[in-house]
Amino acid sequence: MSSQKAKASPPDEGGHLVTIDWARGKWSGFKGQYSRQHRWHLAGGLVLQVTDAMPPPGFRDDARLDAWRAYVAAISSGHMLAWLHAAFSHGVEVERYLDRTEGILGSLPEGRTWVSEVILHPKVSLSAGQQASAAEIAHFHDLARRDCFIACSVKTRITVADA
Repeated sequence: MSSQKAKASPPDEGGHLVTIDWARGKWSGFKGQYSRQHRWHLAGGLVLQVTDAMPPPGFRDDARLDAWRAYVAAISSGHMLAWLHAAFSHGVEVERYLDRTEGILGSLPEGRTWVSEVILHPKVSLSAGQQASAAEIAHFHDLARRDCFIACSVKTRITVADA
């Protein structure tokens, strides 16, 4: 039985997409306590501060982004990009796509938490003179669900509301 390994990333990035950088920080010396804050150094030079929104308020760090929101944002962003590809491929010129996405936390039987559902609420503005029916817009969402590599990679249910 043979298996083929898929490419991990575009060849110009050599597979290295992000470096995760964490240090214990202000919690050093406090037994059992640690900072959740860390940095993502993304290929291309962008650096993001990340924290964890789940610990009790006294244990939260003052940072810009947490992994839960980043996960939900990645799903929403991937869907949007796949949707835009579908729309433009069908000759529909789009001016704006705005999505106020929700991430729903669920509980697993063993009591752990997971992001069980991401609900997309996209609002689309087309270019002047462009028209697309509700059925066409919904079809683009179906194509986006099918073609988005992020959506195909996760077990989280992804729902498009208000489409």
